[in-house]
Amino acid sequence: MNSPSMGRLFWKFFLSIWAAQCLAVLAISASFWIKERSHARHAEEFDMSPPAAMMLDSASATLRFGGTPALQDLLRQAHGNRVYAIDQRGNDILNRFVDRALLDHAHQLIEQADGRAHAVRVAFAADGTRYLLFVPWKERSFGPGGPPPDYRRPPRDTLHFPTIPMLFTILASLGSALLLAWYFSKPIKSLRAAFDAVASGDLDARVAPAMGKRRDELAELGRDFDRMADRLHKLVDGQRRLLHDVSHELRSPLARLQAAIGLARQRPERIDASLERIERESVRMDGLVGELLTLSRLEAGVVGSTEESVNLGELVADIVDDARFEVEHEGKNVELVDGGLAIVAGYPELLHRAIENVVRNAVKHTARGGVVGVAVQSDAAAGWAHVVVRDQGPGVPDAELDKIFQPFFRSIHPGKNTDGYGLGLAIAKRVVEAHQGRVSASNQSNQEMGGLCVAISLPLQRERHEPAAGR
Repeated sequence: MNSPSMGRLFWKFFLSIWAAQCLAVLAISASFWIKERSHARHAEEFDMSPPAAMMLDSASATLRFGGTPALQDLLRQAHGNRVYAIDQRGNDILNRFVDRALLDHAHQLIEQADGRAHAVRVAFAADGTRYLLFVPWKERSFGPGGPPPDYRRPPRDTLHFPTIPMLFTILASLGSALLLAWYFSKPIKSLRAAFDAVASGDLDARVAPAMGKRRDELAELGRDFDRMADRLHKLVDGQRRLLHDVSHELRSPLARLQAAIGLARQRPERIDASLERIERESVRMDGLVGELLTLSRLEAGVVGSTEESVNLGELVADIVDDARFEVEHEGKNVELVDGGLAIVAGYPELLHRAIENVVRNAVKHTARGGVVGVAVQSDAAAGWAHVVVRDQGPGVPDAELDKIFQPFFRSIHPGKNTDGYGLGLAIAKRVVEAHQGRVSASNQSNQEMGGLCVAISLPLQRERHEPAAGR
């Protein structure tokens, strides 16, 4: 899908980049142009004609071989009076007035080794004395008669703005601006297309293939989009499965309710049994709806009351006592094999329900005469508290160890008890994750004990230190 906003974004990128490059070209060209004009203006203050060059050569040779007195005699002559010889103190050899700006310009031409530096010479006498020689452009230096007819002042250098180089530079910047605008707008266009696809219901849309080998922030944004799309796909699939499973779970008790109602109508003498069946199925449906509401709140991040400090040892001890009392008549036992001190920050009711669900699941799958062992361990060095529940049931196939925490999952193991809704362990997992913890399941390697081992790990509560009183 081609969106007009993507075209506008491309042109914004292009015009912004090109404008910045054009301004840079203009600024650089103007700086060079101003510098050249300054050099030309400085050079125009000196006579660069061939006669002036001959005078400078003559003065330089006279100084080298005849010394300072010989140069003074030469410069006193009418023709040589136009040549200035400046010593290291900045004074003319004939004590003539010298404009300081003109002298600074002469030094600048020497230091810059400018192409017009032949208008200014540096000469040394036999004793090593250094002189700066130049011929200033002054009409009065030619005497009352002015310059000879065949001697004209060189025309001023007409410096034009570097139009042709600047034009080629702007054309080059045009191509680079187009490439940069395309480079930045292309992944954004791909992202927009992917968002449109997801909004239309195509949850399989991905951006990473269109990003290629990019390793910048836009590529990271594309990968973040793909992770979001994967998560959204899983959530939608989970919602669909949940709706299917809920419909399946409700269909059976509803069918039994209808059958009980029909039986009560057909056989009024058995209405008490029918009412008992209706009540039992209603309780089952009420329990299922309650479990679903709890799971829904946990998945939505609604965890309830204010967080408190919870002593896992005491909490687990109460759960073990209640479970032991409930299963004594079944010939089973629940033992607290290790009840260490472990303080965590959390929600007592939710933690109680999560651990109780794990314990009840272990009791349900433990054979008559078996024992369910529960242990609470604290690892202060690592900052974790562990609740471990071991049963003596048939265990779970390794391929199903991660699936038992999914809603409505029931194992296909022939020895497994399939009573219940398949929501207990799913709720326990959501509660533990809401407390920044983790839960895992594994089959016990002990052949005599056998069964499943479920481990819950929760972060220990950090100690709060009161600020020390000032001394």
